[in-house]
Amino acid sequence: MNGAHDPDAYFSRRFAPLVKAATVRIHAARDGYPHGGQPEPPLWGSGFFVAPNWVLTCAHVALEGEGGEVGVSFEGGSARGRVEWAEPAVRTAGLLPAPDLALIRLLQPTAHPCCWLSPRTVRAHGGERVAYFGYTEIAGTVGAFDGRCTVRGEFGGDGLLRLGNEDEMPEGLSGGPLVDVERGEVIGVLKGRRGGARDGGLGIALAQLRRIGVPGTAIGREEDDPYHRVLHAHDRYHADRHADVSEARDTWTEAQSGLPASAATVAALTPKRRVVLHGLLAQLPPPAGTPALVALVDELLPRRGEGLSTAPRGWREGLEVYLDRLELRDAHSELEAVLRYAVYAATAEHPYPAAAEAADAVWGWVRDLAKTELPPLARHRLGAEWHARVRARAVGRGRRTGEHAAAGPLPSVLLEITERAWEQGRFDWYLTASRPSGDLPLGEGRHGTALADLPAELAGPLGEAFRRSDEPGRPAILEVALRQALLDLDVDTWRIPPGSRPIGELRPVVVRCADRPPGPACGEGDGADPGIGPQERWTRLHEDGMEHSCVDCDEGRPEEVTADLLRELGPRSFPVLCRVPGGDGGATAIRRIVGSGHPVALWRRERMDPVCGEYHRGILRTVKSGTTAHRLPLAVRELRAGIGAAEPESYWSRGITLLYDDPGRPLPGADDVLETP
Repeated sequence: MNGAHDPDAYFSRRFAPLVKAATVRIHAARDGYPHGGQPEPPLWGSGFFVAPNWVLTCAHVALEGEGGEVGVSFEGGSARGRVEWAEPAVRTAGLLPAPDLALIRLLQPTAHPCCWLSPRTVRAHGGERVAYFGYTEIAGTVGAFDGRCTVRGEFGGDGLLRLGNEDEMPEGLSGGPLVDVERGEVIGVLKGRRGGARDGGLGIALAQLRRIGVPGTAIGREEDDPYHRVLHAHDRYHADRHADVSEARDTWTEAQSGLPASAATVAALTPKRRVVLHGLLAQLPPPAGTPALVALVDELLPRRGEGLSTAPRGWREGLEVYLDRLELRDAHSELEAVLRYAVYAATAEHPYPAAAEAADAVWGWVRDLAKTELPPLARHRLGAEWHARVRARAVGRGRRTGEHAAAGPLPSVLLEITERAWEQGRFDWYLTASRPSGDLPLGEGRHGTALADLPAELAGPLGEAFRRSDEPGRPAILEVALRQALLDLDVDTWRIPPGSRPIGELRPVVVRCADRPPGPACGEGDGADPGIGPQERWTRLHEDGMEHSCVDCDEGRPEEVTADLLRELGPRSFPVLCRVPGGDGGATAIRRIVGSGHPVALWRRERMDPVCGEYHRGILRTVKSGTTAHRLPLAVRELRAGIGAAEPESYWSRGITLLYDDPGRPLPGADDVLETP
């Protein structure tokens, strides 16, 4: 380009028409705006196309419709749409909490343009000059509206963006796109004004779209995961528009190619190379899960400090996380790094088999680009790595033939809740995600929170921890570390996020003991035979098979739970409590179970029926449903889900609690020496 680059002028000339063409107005579910002088339906808000037949908007806009249906009108047409995802899922009075996003699927195929969504979601937002677009009503007429402002920073930790008040933000713009003027890419969604026209507005960072839940069952096709279904369609759309030469049209890729090189994250990944690579990766199955994607990036380039931003879910975000870590400024090194990522993505483990043509297309692009742009040694390295990974994957598939897809330990998230010694009734918390390379800290709360307020405070941090850990069909276990006096805390009934089903119905929730005593039986009977150790019990339960022993009930008659009885249980047997005896709600019996070194135990917080035959039969079915203790967390989740579904056959398990405390994985800080301050 000749002369100095004027971002605003260039944006207005090249990008603004593309954004306006993809921006929609949302209203009642009718066949668009009527004609022939009939009144227009009231405007609820705005939105924009992000993939063919998919509209992104705010939840508070989409949830105006009845039965999940809305009307969508845009340049050249209108259609009915159905709300496929919204969070929050229910509209309430007042400002909806973050993320306040929704996806609408059109119910009939419609030709329309789509916006380009930024993959740059690693760094915090602040300082960008953005344009916003949408529709508003002036003097009874609905029309397009746009303005300019700056991102002043973030508000809280849920992806809300504080927007400046440089331009007017009238009603009706909510749900419209926020577009980075200098880079020409959508970075968020306009939420609304902050209190008044002179106070600026609020936006929602695009990364919050990753809050779309990971499927609870294994996926066998792209459509089974709504997040990848939409983002892959987005990337293929833009790759197809770039490749199409049937008619002269401006595209996002061409417009971005006219930007200064400084707008690129990595100079070697030009807009044209990027759109082609994204399109090729979008023809592959998605990553096996966020943990697998993070592990792939770590394998390519060791972690140099992982922030607490929203975890990546797809190939496009994994690429940006990887590029953000690079400290290369040599064109050949940068390009080789980009091509290595493509090789790793195409040869990674996928949740379902990749089409041979899709993987070959990635390798063909890598090979052809390397042949013209890289020296021979770099080309040799890429070729050797490709063939080695293809062979290793083939060997791995052969070894896994016949194995169950869910084999191996489930991913886990550990939540420690500790009561303050100096402030009774106030609690601190610490959150980590389990990784093969070591636990990853994800946040802490050191404010002394009341017990009743913990679910609301933990909704955001736990949601992000699950996004980092869940795999399709393999939701992470929530391990809750509590002191003995709190082991009956009903965390499994918490609703994370608010308004959702109880967390214990959605994923396995188990408890661990944070103050397990070192003695043989909780300090009782000094000099007594300590019996079988916790590690041996854990190993035998998980390798040799499991049995259970109801230690407090004999055919309906109460039995005292003694330390001797607990120590004498065989190595493959774990204790079960039936009766919740005594005025302490079973606390004494639970304390003795923990003190005797048992790492696995079952009990219930309440008794539904004084006759306990159904409980005993239910426990027997649960234990027999799996050969080893690996099965117990999932079995308990299924029981809780049955209660949530009002299945009478599951009522016997109301309030069931599973102690599942791996002695081979000490809690963080368990070995710390306490010192006086």
